[in-house]
Amino acid sequence: MSSDANPQPYQGDAQPSPQYQQQPPPPGAYQQQPPAAYQPQPYVEQGVPMQPAGGGQPPYLPPGAYTPVPLPPSGSGRGRGPKIAVAAILSVVLLAAVGAVVLFKFVLVNGPDPSESFPASASMYMEVNLDPSFDQTPKLLEHLSKFDDLDYDSTDDMLADLLDESGLEGVDAEEDLSSWLGNRHGMAMWQHDDQPYAVVSLASTDANAAEDGLAKIRAASGAEEDQMAYTVEDDHVLMVVGGTGAADALAAAESEAGSEPLSASEAYEDARGWLNGDQLVTYWVDMDAVAELAEMTGDSEMAAFQELYSGQMIAGLSAFDEGFELNYRLFGQEDPWTGSEDLMASMGDLPAADFAASAYVPENIGDYVGEWLGLYEGYFLGGSVEADAVEPADTTPLTDTEYAEYLELEEAYIAGTLSADDEARYYELESRYWMYGTEDEPYEYEEDYYDYGPDFEEIETQVNEVTELLAGSSLSFAGNFDSEEDVDSESLYFSAQLADDRAQELEDLVNEWSDGQALPEGTTVDGSELSYSGSAVPSETLGDDTRFRDFAEVAPNEAALAVWVDLGAAAETYPDDFEGAEPLSALAWAHGSDGGDGTGVVRLYLKD
Repeated sequence: MSSDANPQPYQGDAQPSPQYQQQPPPPGAYQQQPPAAYQPQPYVEQGVPMQPAGGGQPPYLPPGAYTPVPLPPSGSGRGRGPKIAVAAILSVVLLAAVGAVVLFKFVLVNGPDPSESFPASASMYMEVNLDPSFDQTPKLLEHLSKFDDLDYDSTDDMLADLLDESGLEGVDAEEDLSSWLGNRHGMAMWQHDDQPYAVVSLASTDANAAEDGLAKIRAASGAEEDQMAYTVEDDHVLMVVGGTGAADALAAAESEAGSEPLSASEAYEDARGWLNGDQLVTYWVDMDAVAELAEMTGDSEMAAFQELYSGQMIAGLSAFDEGFELNYRLFGQEDPWTGSEDLMASMGDLPAADFAASAYVPENIGDYVGEWLGLYEGYFLGGSVEADAVEPADTTPLTDTEYAEYLELEEAYIAGTLSADDEARYYELESRYWMYGTEDEPYEYEEDYYDYGPDFEEIETQVNEVTELLAGSSLSFAGNFDSEEDVDSESLYFSAQLADDRAQELEDLVNEWSDGQALPEGTTVDGSELSYSGSAVPSETLGDDTRFRDFAEVAPNEAALAVWVDLGAAAETYPDDFEGAEPLSALAWAHGSDGGDGTGVVRLYLKD
């Protein structure tokens, strides 16, 4: 059955695939600006509660995801609380229609592998499987029950509760969704005829009920048939959502998936095979394809991002006995942040503070610093343009005509569409404007009035000095929260363990930068180590904490960076900020390298 008058035959009959095994993703990710007709979902770092904006905002969608049109006004909601926070943490809500949040439930039937229904040329893919195994499902429900108002008797209740947050009028959770939704669903970002589309596959247990339910969802969202097109098969629904041309895009997506499905893509297969065990959420992105999509939509910032990273990323979210775990790996480009086998062990020797971080600086860091400085000079300082020139050749205020020209060039600069020919003119007018103003509002220029700080050559020299000293070193930092000062300064601890006995050189360099001001009492310099301990640093170590020891066992073998935050301590210090999230215990993240690829794990620990 199809939403179109002349539906295209579905060529990619999905066959159940063997169940995958477990895996993870990282924070931070870049979020591109979609075209005007699209509204981006706010990014929420995995494991961090999200504050609802007006009640009923849908949770985090990963980098590359788009919302086809503005969301409808949400319902009354229930105010602040863990519902939305936990939903955001778990990424259990998938936006699958124009202005509609398609929510998932648990049933006994898994449904087909959604990746078999998507074109291989998709730039981003996310799969949600809320019943991947008899192990994951009970843990998910048990963990949710620790939060107020989230102790569901059945997952159907969870579905109905989340649907209430979507704000869709005239859609009944039980009749229009629960009656046919399976539990394994996917969404991909894909482009067709130079237009971006969201392609959604929903497992279905009742084709007739799915047809009726989707018709109500489309009507409630106010979408036209050419904005939201779908076809209903016996075991799943395939839907395409976009600004226009959705029906043609649906036919094209079915055709490509029939001959070249994402599930058979070598890049996706290799990445998905890395994940071990059962996953509640799987996320894959092809950054090169996303960059093409960004270029098509006029996102100029993506070009600079690609200079730092390209390739694919795979991430997986699963439940473990004490909380939730995110694992991720970056394929296709050698990660500069090679790690150390000793980092997690040395981090365990840090004071048992509320927060701690350790980082290993690779021995070849100088090679990458040169590249990054070049990017900085080109992107922020305009390349060969002397952006730090104090006094331009023309020292007169801007005329009205020049000021209008300057504003026009500035608009192009901000939009990232400034041509190379106009770049020098823009910097010239900018320098004159900030030094001399306009003829209507002139500034009186005074020598040395404007302090631009060190020029690029000075910055480069200082960075290279530090780089040489820190190459191959390990840096650590720890401290406790304070309700009045945010951080208890007496609890702070810092250590720089250098590769050579040059700690005195590091102290001298720091003193030079601080105009000779001596380092605080508690600083010691001994051979290769420079450290500082406050007067109230705990005597216990982080390794005494069973949660940290447990996390260190799953961290990358060669960790480059690790972060620890005791959320229980934070909740005690800032109770108002953690209202409704009292079950949170700790957040841990470690990033490292494996075979040249960046890899990492994030764990959110919950209290018993």
